[in-house]
Amino acid sequence: MRLFVEYFSTLIHIIGLLMLAGGHLWFAVCSVKAEQSRFDDGHRFLIESLPTFSTLFGTGVLLLFASGLAKLLLWYEPGFIFLPLPYGWILLTKLSLYIGIVINGILIERKYVVRLLKLGVPEAGDPLSGEVAHAWLGLQRHARLNFALIMTVLALGETLRFAKI
Repeated sequence: MRLFVEYFSTLIHIIGLLMLAGGHLWFAVCSVKAEQSRFDDGHRFLIESLPTFSTLFGTGVLLLFASGLAKLLLWYEPGFIFLPLPYGWILLTKLSLYIGIVINGILIERKYVVRLLKLGVPEAGDPLSGEVAHAWLGLQRHARLNFALIMTVLALGETLRFAKI
């Protein structure tokens, strides 16, 4: 049973990682391509897809958190107060960054996604208005911050493997 839980939590962790980190990477590449395009179709597609992206990113965070918690409960040693060890500090930092990612994601969803959807998607051939462009730049800035936080969490996750030595 322990082997199954470990395998299943690793599988869920990989799926959550693909949804969160891979989705942010895909969003970053698509937004750069949309900015470099002479047409506004890329911006329209991304603005229309923002609620779906937000849901997928949130699901990815939940999967990563749940599978990480399952692994922690599976591997923890009898002395569960492990903050004096480097492993505990890395884990605490990772959890703090997860909280930052979730708060930033909520800010993106409440402030920028709602504003972009309220302003509406520009029709084909229409240039982006100043207010839409301002909201779009704010969303990209916060999405890049989230991507940097996610990559830091991934690096700390790899560090956790070596901290138990």
